[in-house]
Amino acid sequence: MAQINKLCLGCMCEKTSDGACEQCGYREDTPYLPSYLAPGTVLNDRYITGKLLSYNGEGATYIGYDKATDTKVTIKEYMPDTLCSRKKGDPNIIVEQNQMPLYKTYMSEFIELNKALMKARTLTHIQTVLDIFPENNTAYVIFEYVNGISLKSYLSNCSGELSWDRVKELFPPILTTLGLVHNAGIIHRGISPQTILVTEKNELKLIDFQISAGRTNNSEIACEMYNGFAAPEQYSSAEWQGAWTDVYGIAAVLYRALTGCAPVEAISRMGNDTCAEPMAINRNVPSHVSKVIMNGLKLNTEARIRSINELVVKLFEQPKFNTAERDAIKPAAAATKHVETSYERLASDPKREKKKEGSNTTAIIITIIICVAVVTAFSIAIGIFASSDFGTNSSDPNYYSVPETSETTSIVIQTLPPLTEETSSGVNSVAPDDTTYVVPNFVGRIFTSIQENQSYSFLKITATYKFDDNMAAGLVIEQDVKADTEVKTGKEIELIVSKGPSKVPLPDFKDMTLEQYTGILSQKNIKFTTVAQVNNDLEPNMVIKCNKKVGDKINVEKSEKVTVYYSVKTGASNTSSDTSSSTSDTESFEAGETEE
Repeated sequence: MAQINKLCLGCMCEKTSDGACEQCGYREDTPYLPSYLAPGTVLNDRYITGKLLSYNGEGATYIGYDKATDTKVTIKEYMPDTLCSRKKGDPNIIVEQNQMPLYKTYMSEFIELNKALMKARTLTHIQTVLDIFPENNTAYVIFEYVNGISLKSYLSNCSGELSWDRVKELFPPILTTLGLVHNAGIIHRGISPQTILVTEKNELKLIDFQISAGRTNNSEIACEMYNGFAAPEQYSSAEWQGAWTDVYGIAAVLYRALTGCAPVEAISRMGNDTCAEPMAINRNVPSHVSKVIMNGLKLNTEARIRSINELVVKLFEQPKFNTAERDAIKPAAAATKHVETSYERLASDPKREKKKEGSNTTAIIITIIICVAVVTAFSIAIGIFASSDFGTNSSDPNYYSVPETSETTSIVIQTLPPLTEETSSGVNSVAPDDTTYVVPNFVGRIFTSIQENQSYSFLKITATYKFDDNMAAGLVIEQDVKADTEVKTGKEIELIVSKGPSKVPLPDFKDMTLEQYTGILSQKNIKFTTVAQVNNDLEPNMVIKCNKKVGDKINVEKSEKVTVYYSVKTGASNTSSDTSSSTSDTESFEAGETEE
């Protein structure tokens, strides 16, 4: 058992001497971001928090150590920094009062998502959830620590790309697992080479599931999407998301693995689609594989491959003619040998038995068919698991957010009917026109939750947004059809949704970088100007001051602007930029200009 007082908080290995860690070089006096937990913080009287590994709009991920099992773990903290904050050295989360409903809603979704993943711990190709608990006015999830590297790094070690024969060996298990995850109603929305790990056993593991708001543009929390791998519907609040969203992500990963480059970003393809087929970049990619991947990357969700099962069947079916494969220059066995050799550096056990090189195409096809059969066989059981006591918020494949482009906006939500055998095969089941329903009371409820609830598919919902000083952003203020009114299928109902108060207090900028602070301002719809100011006492890009006092009310309805001063070192160019949180426009000023 490791001695706790000798643990390196950078890698959780036991140190043999004082000073920098012999394994990773981490020092105990290494500075840390004040918004996140201090290294050495103990959670639940059991888990020691190490250094911060990453953070995004949903929260933060730390390396950790489990004192009970004497093992490394990964700790995930719910901490949406646009809705809450933390004082340096204090582990407790401080939630802004007017953001409390959204904070609690998203925390509930965070917990339910990870409870669902915890129940799926038998799936070996996703990172296993070990524990979930509340503390510090937030929630924590403990994951297994996975020894390995990201698929992005793995591909770099393999000259940037893999052969199709190698892909046929590596990807089937994670595709099967992803199909089962979808049957449980869970959508990842962030599949990319950064969120897939290659383990020491040469297997793929999917990590970093997030709540829907964390991977949908223009939501109330900062959005994390991976260019080239995010589906086009993730850039819009008017598009449904579902299993087809992950089909786009995994198809993009296959594109990257086979060609050495990511596909063109979806948002850039919308005007003029210039994304080349994989076989046009790498002639060794089989033609049928190339076409299937492009069908998985269709911008139109209706034209795209709709499920992982369909993707698997089409990818691994045997084509009648395969001229691209016939003309391949490099033998598959040689490519496989190259990949295995590159990966040997990662193995901690030098005696690890290497996988047999090459592949048996017929055997792999049979394996894939069996995997698809397994996915189908488990659908009923997984469906029961998905609808059990942990709720439905996190597993719903759809997410919408409040538009910020104008004071009043009207959009039509095309709600889907409840899933049936017909809808699962692509045919929507519509209730008879003479069916009568009772309109619920939507006032005071989170609009995104209403949008995600398929129980309201009998209504055609429109939303108009306006500022309201008494309702938090995202809450329904009123509805034009009274609650308990009986209506027929397809009844139109307008909901008035709050954009939040017209005046918001200026948030504190202490110990924040320019990027962190302006991100918070943008989420609050506060327009701002940034001005560089020489300050050799602070690290570059730290916020120095604002032209308004912290706590002053900023009129966002009338687009009142705040000037943010940030530090630069002597000799750095002194520039100012004007940024609108609602339009994301940026205007560059002449160097040396300042504002008082």
